[in-house]
Amino acid sequence: ARNKASLAELDKPLRKIITFSNRWVDKRDLGAANCGLAWLSTWATDGAMLGKMSSRQAEYDRKWRTAGSAIAYIKLKGQATPEQKASIEPWLKSLATKVEASDAITKARNNHMYWIGLVSTAVGFATGDAGHLAAGKRMFDAGMAAIGSDGALPEELERGGLALHYHNYALAPLVLSAEIAAQAGQDWYGGLSSPIHRLVAFTAAGLANREPLKQRTGVIQKIPSGGILGWQAFYGRRFPGQVKTIDTTGVYDYSWLGGDLTALAKAWVK
Repeated sequence: ARNKASLAELDKPLRKIITFSNRWVDKRDLGAANCGLAWLSTWATDGAMLGKMSSRQAEYDRKWRTAGSAIAYIKLKGQATPEQKASIEPWLKSLATKVEASDAITKARNNHMYWIGLVSTAVGFATGDAGHLAAGKRMFDAGMAAIGSDGALPEELERGGLALHYHNYALAPLVLSAEIAAQAGQDWYGGLSSPIHRLVAFTAAGLANREPLKQRTGVIQKIPSGGILGWQAFYGRRFPGQVKTIDTTGVYDYSWLGGDLTALAKAWVK
């Protein structure tokens, strides 16, 4: 209960920032953009989330919220004043450095690594920091190396009834990292023989029919829903027809992935 109450104090303003960034992307609402940047600048000036984390879970929570904050800034950066850039960007880089160095999560070889990679990629692109962007690429490549010939992630298959959920949860930051890299002029997807396409096909097949994964894991699979499925909005537009069950038109909004993913995919993937 204390954890939920503490995070609510963090997530309420984060959700506001995300909403402002959504309105800028979708409606070109300049007032919303200015508000989002003002709130981010206040967080930066006050050093939000830069303190010592009290537990492994706290490290996770900082990682996810740093990713959401950085992607919101990517969406808003074009409207930022020089003063706002001078406060927000060093703060984001400091957050990314802490996330990358966390003892609690740097040894993880599963979805946690891919979320760290998303933080590095988003902050690297948002701030023009080549070091963080390169760190994001290394973690993206580690994710690609982990994908089996059948498209599965061995670490996530060990999740029992949450195996499908965690495949989807690992895929989301990988796709978003590749999309941010594309905004930086880099092709992280590679050709159609790249491992990420196998992971997409495996995950999409599980979403369409969970029976094969039930037989493989011995447990009925929980089906993920909501904004965490927003990778589909990007992948389906980037590779139309590649996986026919992907839905690019759903309502996908997920704070840790930067907000309204449907609108962002339309803006980024032409």
